Amino acid sequence: MKRRTFVKATAGGTVIGLAGCIEDTSDDATGTTDDDSTGDDESDETDGYGTDTLHVATYNSFIDAPSDSPGEWIKDEFEDRYDATLEWHTPEQEVNHYVERYNDGQDIEPELYYGLSPHELVRVDENTDGGMFVETDRSVLSNAEDIGEQHEFDPEGRVIPTYRSLCAIVYDGRNVDEPQTFEDLLEPEYEGNIALSNPQRGTTGLLFMLWTLEEFGEDGDYTYLDYWEDLLENDARVLDSWSEVYTQFEEEEIPVVVSYSNDRVYAKRFGNDLDKHQVSLLNDQAFANYSGIVRFADSEYDDLAHDFIDFVLEPEVQAVVAERNVTGPTNEQTELPEVYEEYAEEPEEAVFYGYDDMHGNLSGWLDDWGRRVVGN
Repeated sequence: MKRRTFVKATAGGTVIGLAGCIEDTSDDATGTTDDDSTGDDESDETDGYGTDTLHVATYNSFIDAPSDSPGEWIKDEFEDRYDATLEWHTPEQEVNHYVERYNDGQDIEPELYYGLSPHELVRVDENTDGGMFVETDRSVLSNAEDIGEQHEFDPEGRVIPTYRSLCAIVYDGRNVDEPQTFEDLLEPEYEGNIALSNPQRGTTGLLFMLWTLEEFGEDGDYTYLDYWEDLLENDARVLDSWSEVYTQFEEEEIPVVVSYSNDRVYAKRFGNDLDKHQVSLLNDQAFANYSGIVRFADSEYDDLAHDFIDFVLEPEVQAVVAERNVTGPTNEQTELPEVYEEYAEEPEEAVFYGYDDMHGNLSGWLDDWGRRVVGN
């Protein structure tokens, strides 16, 4: 197995799914399922598609989440600033929608995909000839030079990191003690008290699976699959999506969930009980996930696309997206709201699997997980 990369941090359910298939990866904010807001991706001159209209694809919860999605704010701000029209595309299958169109030789209308994570890029390249995305010339972007090097995850430079999140344990501090290690989660205190999303369908479940893979490895006397078996022996619930998991936590059906380290920022915003919303960094770590923006190879309107990329990298925009999306910025010049300093949990180091770690391995890891866990 390829070894881990460390980066310094900057600021009883049913198991459902097909082995090796990541479907619902939109849970950076809410885990909701996407709807195609624009219908199919066939364009013509009558729909306003032109140099003054920019089409950008993303996941649905970035536009329409119960929290405070940044998508509408981005649209309004960009249109005001650049006297252009921004059209969001949110197909139900997210980036897989464009993989299918690309492989079928069909046109791809959006110029950009905003919110692509390392595991999604790996799956795109594994399921295409690698030509669906192209590299952006960063020399024309005034804000690209301020992206922290530790946030980069595409060795070919196609994806420009725009925000990041940290997978961690969220627990109800009124009812359970803080779990401090992976082994703690196997203790009787947590029997039947843990929920997490299916790694084949939800981002947080996948991140936790990769985290256990780093912790226990795939070879030896005790592996990540052995750990998952023990976790399920302790009656952990594996649900379809992060939204299902978090709903059970909010409704006090389950006191311990795999979620994100910024949970208390989210809880503070909505006036939730902060004694309930506690965050544990297992082994004093968290598992990092990044999202970035990338240009489709079919893109034609480079100037407007470059303007948009530079726009979302601006420190002021990065701060708004971080606050509304409850994530973290990648531009190191960004000043976050004070609520982050007080309530966001930041480990000294975050475990991270980049493109090179996962390429050629991710499908196998998920298939092994499916055979062992779903099979049992």
